[in-house]
Formats: sequence, C-alpha cells, structure tokens
Amino acid sequence: MQPGKTFQNLSPEKQERITRIAAEEFGDKGFDGASVNAMVDRMGIAKGSIFQYFGDKKGLFRFVFNQSVEMVKDYLRTVRDQSITENLPIRLEKTLGAGIDFIKAHPLLYRLYIKVLSESRVPFREEILLSLRRHSIHYLKSLLEQARERGEIRQGADLDKAAFILDATMDRFLQSHTLIHLDGGLGIYKASSDTTDLWIKDMVGLICHGIGANDNKTIKSDNYILISAAVDEEIAGLRAKLKDPSPLLIGNRTAIMGKLGQRQVMLLVTGPGMINTAQALTAAIEARRPGMILQTGCAGAFRESGIQIGDVAVASLEIDIHSGLEPPDGSPFPDALPFSLLKNGGTEYKNHYPLNETLVAAVFETLQSKDGKKDFQIRQGPFITVSTITTTDERAKALFDRFAPFMEQMEGAAAAHIALLYDIPFVEIRSASNIVGNRDRNSWNLPLAFQNACIAVEAVLSKADCLKALNP
Repeated sequence: MQPGKTFQNLSPEKQERITRIAAEEFGDKGFDGASVNAMVDRMGIAKGSIFQYFGDKKGLFRFVFNQSVEMVKDYLRTVRDQSITENLPIRLEKTLGAGIDFIKAHPLLYRLYIKVLSESRVPFREEILLSLRRHSIHYLKSLLEQARERGEIRQGADLDKAAFILDATMDRFLQSHTLIHLDGGLGIYKASSDTTDLWIKDMVGLICHGIGANDNKTIKSDNYILISAAVDEEIAGLRAKLKDPSPLLIGNRTAIMGKLGQRQVMLLVTGPGMINTAQALTAAIEARRPGMILQTGCAGAFRESGIQIGDVAVASLEIDIHSGLEPPDGSPFPDALPFSLLKNGGTEYKNHYPLNETLVAAVFETLQSKDGKKDFQIRQGPFITVSTITTTDERAKALFDRFAPFMEQMEGAAAAHIALLYDIPFVEIRSASNIVGNRDRNSWNLPLAFQNACIAVEAVLSKADCLKALNP
C-alpha cells in the first residue's frame, strides 16, 4: 500500500521525520507494542493524520518497512555497480561489508527486520519476508551468473542452490553481528571493524572454496601449465575457451583451473609489475607446482626490432634493467650488481635471465609453422622488464642501443627469476600493443594484442612436441 497523496504532498523533511520516528517505534517495540499515540506526539501531528496518510497502523508499518527495504536495495545496487570488474570473492566481501555498514548507519531499521523475523503477528509478515528473500537470492544469483560467465564458477554448478546457501549464510552472519545469542561465542557480535573484516574475508573464502580436503594432490605437478598475465583482459580469450573451469584462491588472488584443448592449465592474473608477479607465482607454485610457467599478455615493441602492433614475440632473454649499481659517469642505466640475486645450478644471476633455448626454439618454431602462424609476424628476441614505463623516443632509442630488446614489459624478469628459483621451465609470449616511445594512445591497439597473444598461446598448447619439458 502506498501512502495517500496528502502524505506525498508533505515536504521531504516532514516525510523523512514521520518515516524515521515510525521506524524507531516499530524497531524498538515491534508492531504490537508500538504506540501510534507515542509516534504522533513525537512527530508533532494529529493522530488522524496517520490514518489519512496510511489508512491504519498496518499501512504505516508496511510503508516504513518497504522504505527500509528500498534503502537496503540502494546499498546493494551500489555494491553491484561499483564492483562489476572484481572477482566473486571480492564482490561477496563488499556485499557483506555493505550489510554491516547499513546496520551501523541504521540500527533501528535493522532491528525492525529482526522484529519481523521473530514476531509471528506482524502484518504482511509472510509476504514481506518472501519478498526480501527473493530479492536477496536474485541479487546473489546475478553475481554468480556474472562470475560463471568469467569462468570463476564451474559450468555445472546449480546457481539457485548456491544463491540459497549464500543468502542463508550471509543473513545469519549479519544477525549474529547484532544479536548476541546468535553469535555462539565466536566473537561476531558487535565485533571491531578489523575483526569483522577478517571474519568476512575468511568466511567468503570458505564459501567460495569449500571445506573439503585440498584437491591440489589430484593434479600432478607435471600435468599442468601455469599461464600468468598482469591483467584479466590479457587472458580473457583463453578463459572464454576454458573447459571445466574451477576457481581457486591463490595467494589471495583468484585463479582458474581447467583445460585448454587437452592441456590442464591454471590461469592466474598476477597484477602489474614485478612485485605482484613474484608474489602471485610463488603462491601458485607453493600451492600447486606446475610443470611449466607461461607468461603472456601485451607489451611495447621497439621500433628497431621490426615488430609491428599486433605481432607476436617470444622472449629469448629477460633483462631487469633497473637492478644494478649506480654508474659513476651518470649513465642512465645501472652497472652490474657486485653480487648475485639468484644462484642456480652453479650459475649466478644478477639482472639477466637466459631462458631455456630448447623450449624457446620449440615455441618459436611452433608459432612459425603453418598451423601456428596466423595473421601476424612471429619474432624471437630479448625482452626488458621495466618499473618505469618508457614515454619518449629518446629513451626508447637509448634502451635499444644498450640492450637491443624486442619488447618492453613489467613482469617478465620477475617471472623468469621465480621459475629459475624453483627449476620450472619458463617461456614468455607477448603481442605488441604499441611502439615504445612517445605515448600516442590513439595508435595503440590493446584488443588486437590481447587477441593475438591468446591465439599464440593456444597454438603452442595444441602442439604436444612443443612442450617436451612437461613429460605429459
């Protein structure tokens, strides 16, 4: 029931005051205990006005509750829209966080919900609660559907049942934050923000990844390829073709296990830069050691290399150009470090990471073959890893004169370092999105680079002879 026109004609301030006082009275005393006389005294209006506006006490209650529900929906819509690019665990964490924020901002409105749950004589109770549950499940199912489209949920999962489990668990958690008898001594009731955030994160982790024994042992280390990229768009083309996708939480990052062709793979978005890459790969290896690491994505190509936008290159050498000793002559590039960053098999590594020549050659030959080559050029050469993106032609020329690189990116040296540390075969395949130098974003073609890099990776995975290091 909507309020009468006389209520709608009131000023927004007076409407808000009447609604707030009624919500406080109902939330504090329940429907039966709430007094219309007490409400109108606080509102400063005649008792007859309540009946003129809402028909009766039941109409007032229903209006107030519906207004509360609309406020909750606004909170959820904000979370849904602002988290659209996030993975499912983050979206669920933000949804629960929004629930906690609502309770703190509107404690009496949440108490009104609790009254409806606990008092059987509340008018329209079944209708109200059914509507609430339907809206909550619809909202959660929409998050699940979007997650499944992104390959974060296995295709065969029953989303209705999943939404029901999420709704039940999340609703109980919010109630436990408000009602001590539902806490069970776990410390949820009126917990501090830090404790609540930790509860939310851990609980979402359990929801998304289950409580069964870790299934890492079900996939042998020599049977899957870890495919890493800095951002999600770089592997979206691979994720779309992934069979039997199964999301994992790796190093507090979402990864997806599945099959590309006949190959078992893990798709891992590390985040940009060397620190993100090293952390994410280390976490993935410690959780489930791969047979090989394949780094992919877009990169800037050096004009002198002959690579054009959309072309694909395979790294033969990874160089971290920012690790070194400050040169006394003011050179823009550091001298070699006086110590090694890594020792492996009697070899010391400072900032140059040579890659397995046999594996690189096999990958390159596969991409050059009739089956592997597509509508782009294939090259092989050194890649440099930078922490500061090159933005001038002068700097680009100086880099090429010093290192003769084919491509510039921000992750390769870190990935090569971690692969060497763990003795895991490593290869990097990138497609050029731009030419290194003066930044003209209008000349860039990120979608083409994303597409061609994924095409190249698929071609490599389809060739059994190309990946002998895996001993499949």
